[in-house]
Amino acid sequence: MSYLRSLLTAGILSTASFMASGQNIDQHDVNFTIDEVATLQIVDASAASLSSVSFHLTAPGTAGAAVANVSSQSIYLQYTSVKGATPDDVRKVTIDLASGTFPDGITLNVDGITNGYGNIGTGQSLVLSNSVLSGDVITGIGSCYTGTSPGEGCEITYSLNFSTQNLDASSSGTVTLRYTISNV
Repeated sequence: MSYLRSLLTAGILSTASFMASGQNIDQHDVNFTIDEVATLQIVDASAASLSSVSFHLTAPGTAGAAVANVSSQSIYLQYTSVKGATPDDVRKVTIDLASGTFPDGITLNVDGITNGYGNIGTGQSLVLSNSVLSGDVITGIGSCYTGTSPGEGCEITYSLNFSTQNLDASSSGTVTLRYTISNV
């Protein structure tokens, strides 16, 4: 009987160890897809879409005086950038004259001041005229975003340079300035 009891106990232990030896580790893949992003919009200080900026050079109040300087004006560039692999890991924002010509005697100073989160880049200054039609306004952009609320974004300040004796009222008109975010 003791032999039978030993055989029965060994069979139960053998079955118990067989049931406990099932698979106790498993795995699966988690796939990440990150889109490369380069988006840009132009807004005013209240974060409203902006389609134009106006400068009006008015007649002086006193005969013999020069035309008075006009106040500078600002726009905001709001952008999102998610960089890719080298060589697409650095971006810039350029400005160029898309259409029109500057009025005689006028140049436009463009000053960029960066503001945002991440590798937002560095603002640049340049002077646009009928002989300088484009340039970089923000360089060294990586993965970043500027925000979308009022006052958020990279501030671009426009100011006019002119001398009264070089102005010509018949050359008044409109120029279209285009901003582009692109890989360097």
